[in-house]
Amino acid sequence: MNRIHLILPGVLASCLLSGCVTTPSLLPSAVTPAVPVTKASALRRVPPEALPVFSDDADTESLRTAALQSASYFRQLPVRQAYLIADDTYTARDLAESMESFAGLLQAARTPAEWLHAVRDQFVAYQSVGTTSDRAVTFSSYYEPILSARLQPDTLYCYPLYSRPDDLVDVDLGLFDPAWDGARLAGRRQGQALVPYWTRGEIDGDQKLAGRKLEIAWAKNPMDIFFLQIEGSGWLDVGDGKPLRIRYDGHNGRKYRSVGQHVIASGRIPAKQFNHAAFLRYMDRHPRQRQALLNVNERYIFFRIDTSSAAPDAYGNIDVPLTPGRSIATDPKLFPKGLLAWIRVGALARFVLNQDEGGAIQGPGRVDFFVGHGTEAEGFATHFWDTGQLYFLIKRKP
Repeated sequence: MNRIHLILPGVLASCLLSGCVTTPSLLPSAVTPAVPVTKASALRRVPPEALPVFSDDADTESLRTAALQSASYFRQLPVRQAYLIADDTYTARDLAESMESFAGLLQAARTPAEWLHAVRDQFVAYQSVGTTSDRAVTFSSYYEPILSARLQPDTLYCYPLYSRPDDLVDVDLGLFDPAWDGARLAGRRQGQALVPYWTRGEIDGDQKLAGRKLEIAWAKNPMDIFFLQIEGSGWLDVGDGKPLRIRYDGHNGRKYRSVGQHVIASGRIPAKQFNHAAFLRYMDRHPRQRQALLNVNERYIFFRIDTSSAAPDAYGNIDVPLTPGRSIATDPKLFPKGLLAWIRVGALARFVLNQDEGGAIQGPGRVDFFVGHGTEAEGFATHFWDTGQLYFLIKRKP
């Protein structure tokens, strides 16, 4: 279901008219801090006198839905699983109860002012340190693209989308050492060793996966596949009027690198002229350069087609449905998954839930804002790039 209406129409219009047309998924992910940020230092507890004036510009039904999704995630974890947030420690039970309490406030309040006051009074806030002295965070937006494809190749649809290879191994490093919670490693089995998986250039250029029956669909433009890989999931229009859900199913473990940044740095498109449309035009007009440019980003995403009853929903990294306009993606190495957050960016001020991650979303100064699918979602996501503040909130312990 497309629920982009959760974004204020004025926000989208303002963004389009003001010329903020950089495509976030193609430009630099963030400014790297001079001092490395750790999970312990990524957040700072906000004293009561310094709390922002919380507000919310969308409907409470969507917010309550997202909060209960996070609560269900925390309820599935070991109750004593510990989370270090700034200098405070919480358990999974604490966080589940925090989400349920927040949802209860939304349901019981007679007016927005009532539940907003209760949040300010009952919850502790932690602010991201961001990447600047004023703790600025860069916000982008992502959506679910609709990709024209076919389930069998022909002369027009000849670029494959690959399913997850059986030799791809995904390692959760947090299982070996809690200090690495949120960090993952991917590679391929070679004998009894784990070695780096093939790069984008090796997969698409050298066709390392050809002949393994991993193709699940074919597109007519490699750029469509590239943008689907950036967004992570979407829909396939296979020509029969019944779109198929296609989902993220792992990546090759290679480091994400911005192709857009490379295109600008190499002088192909001036920074002031760079946007989503300009990038597409350049790639279409220079087909001989296209694959080499795409290979700059060695990360490669694998997919699966979902025909289950869950197909209408998008899922994030806590395996619950994302709520358009209420779910965000952050760096799981720094910010605990599932937490309640409040964002203030441009004309946007609202509570959201930290329910996803992204290859380009690294460090304390990056947030990706999920907006669903459809034409309006695409228009917002491909034009939204701004700075603001990010806070996380947890109910105060007795």
